[in-house]
Amino acid sequence: MKVVVGKPSTRTPRFAANCNQVILYPYWNVPASIAGKELLPKIKRNQGYIDELNMQLLDKDGNIVNHHRVNWEKYSSNYFPFRLRQSIGCDNSLGVIKFNLTSPFSVYLHDTNFKGAFLSDRRYFSHGCIRIEKPIELANYLLNNKIDSTFLSSCLKNQVPVPINLDKLVPVFVTYQTAVANDKGGITFYKDVYGLLK
Repeated sequence: MKVVVGKPSTRTPRFAANCNQVILYPYWNVPASIAGKELLPKIKRNQGYIDELNMQLLDKDGNIVNHHRVNWEKYSSNYFPFRLRQSIGCDNSLGVIKFNLTSPFSVYLHDTNFKGAFLSDRRYFSHGCIRIEKPIELANYLLNNKIDSTFLSSCLKNQVPVPINLDKLVPVFVTYQTAVANDKGGITFYKDVYGLLK
């Protein structure tokens, strides 16, 4: 299936790992680098930005903090003692399915709320994670057709995340290839977007 991977500035790493869990209706715990460098400046200009993104502000103990009562000028990308978490649902950046990987890079496979990206020939839009075109099909493959697609397409707002451990670990290999054999017996060449072959 088609995937969306990291921008040249935030490359998807090459690695081998295992998929150990499928999470339905996942939270998106925003990485500290994205929270501090990208979101914090926007939040300082408009505190309602957190509400627009359907996010929550959590303290170091995981308690939800009222972001309208925070003195945002005290914080910077070098000092941001909070965590941002996007609430579950179809507008979540991870979509409604996350495939957890035992990767040291905090990279995983997931659904997306931006399906239009799969229509592009150049699908390099993410911060490094791998968005997949057919997450329900992959989840059913890994879980022996136990996924209720109606449950997922309902876009429930108050649903809590549903983690499902796989019966056995599934190996995942993320490679970078600019030449691939095609079904016509030839070779399809792709642009070296990350510049790794120079």
